[in-house]
Amino acid sequence: MATDHDALWTIRQALAAEGRLPGGRALSPRAASGAAGSERVASERIPLDQSQLDEIAWRMLRAGVQPTVEGIRAIYGSGSPNRLHPMLRRFYAGLATRLQLAPLADEVPAPLRQLWLQALDLASDAVRERHDAQAEALRKRVAELEQREALLERKLKRLRRARADSAAD
Repeated sequence: MATDHDALWTIRQALAAEGRLPGGRALSPRAASGAAGSERVASERIPLDQSQLDEIAWRMLRAGVQPTVEGIRAIYGSGSPNRLHPMLRRFYAGLATRLQLAPLADEVPAPLRQLWLQALDLASDAVRERHDAQAEALRKRVAELEQREALLERKLKRLRRARADSAAD
């Protein structure tokens, strides 16, 4: 049974073979872990961009591994957690949309594909209805607050006039 570490190593090796890692070559396990005396050199450290992180995260998901900052760093070989965390959050933020738009595999029988698409439509309609209801409730609340504000402003003017009148006497 493969472990997450094995899956990360496999992903790392595949990306290196495709030339998608700094230096364009596969690193030994010792170099990947940053061990002293490894063949990795500082000049190979190129900052990871969002598209690279997305590719790594997708590969991790396909391998059954949850994308994490530590996992991304293990595959890419470097990266500041302070820089990677917001990028990983952007990946997760767009995940639902990408999954919805992802083409269904040809091996999935047509009735199941149709059922999946209907489920997506129903879910989308439910979200839209909920959003519309919330937006309408907010519009009503804003109108109520604007009326209340106008009433309070009128009261304040009356109080100021009464105060000015009493001060003049």
